[in-house]
Amino acid sequence: MSSACATTSDGRTGREAHTTNRFPVLQKTTLLLTVLLLAACAAPSLKDADRMRAEGNHKAAAELYRELADMGNPGARMKLYNLYRETGTGFDSDEQARAALETLANEHGIAEARYRLGRMLRGERKLEAAEKHLEAAAEAGHQPAIDYLEEDDGLLAREVRIARSSPDRQKQLGDELFEGRNNAPKDRALAAYWYRVAAKRGHAGAQAMLGFVHFQGEGVEKDAETAYRWYRKAAMQGHVGAQANLGYLYGEGQGTERNLKKAYAWSTLAAENGSPQGRKNQRLYRDAMSNEERLDSLDEIRRLEEVIHGD
Repeated sequence: MSSACATTSDGRTGREAHTTNRFPVLQKTTLLLTVLLLAACAAPSLKDADRMRAEGNHKAAAELYRELADMGNPGARMKLYNLYRETGTGFDSDEQARAALETLANEHGIAEARYRLGRMLRGERKLEAAEKHLEAAAEAGHQPAIDYLEEDDGLLAREVRIARSSPDRQKQLGDELFEGRNNAPKDRALAAYWYRVAAKRGHAGAQAMLGFVHFQGEGVEKDAETAYRWYRKAAMQGHVGAQANLGYLYGEGQGTERNLKKAYAWSTLAAENGSPQGRKNQRLYRDAMSNEERLDSLDEIRRLEEVIHGD
């Protein structure tokens, strides 16, 4: 058998031609890998941005987070949002930051974004949307969301149900929050919210309590004028406690102009319906009026009775 190798047209053996052609391929592959490696080393990374942030170079960190986010990295956009919350750097406005957070939560399903958006929505009293995001974040294993819902002890779910319920149930939840009973936390600001929800739906008891919390400054800013308006709404529906308190406001000129005739009239209506405070104020304002004012107040009492009872 001949040991000679076949030759190519240029006189090289097949082995020589194969070896010669193979090296350029290896060289090109090596060069390409080197270029890719150098590019990867030179490319910005989250670690670089995190380092800048830790060093206090917030502007540079924000620029790098944004660059990475624009390249399709939602984690970088989440970090950019957090940087904005902590330092005010990274977005031009709260609205722009909110839009980024909503995109991360709704389109990318980032658990941290869903948690933060859920907390935000709850503060805005958008309860069903808040519950959806918080539960999704917890189901994804986001520990702050898990802890938050555990500490909440089902209150959010209860609020969602009661938001669809009757004014009576809404007022009842307000009472439980005001007093901190039936496993509800003592939260008078939240109580005032539920009183307002029921009051706007015409619940006289809730209107009276809303007047009370505004007059006392319990969970809301102290505001006698707002207290007067809600007490009057409840009193016109025949709520005895509100009638007594409204008489007091007229008598003392708090939240409205002082008017002894109206003070006596409302106190009398409350007294006739069994209010001890009404009886006390009735005597007080009667003694402060002239005989003519007392006679005028009787006409006011009859007028109010006709309006309240529809006579």
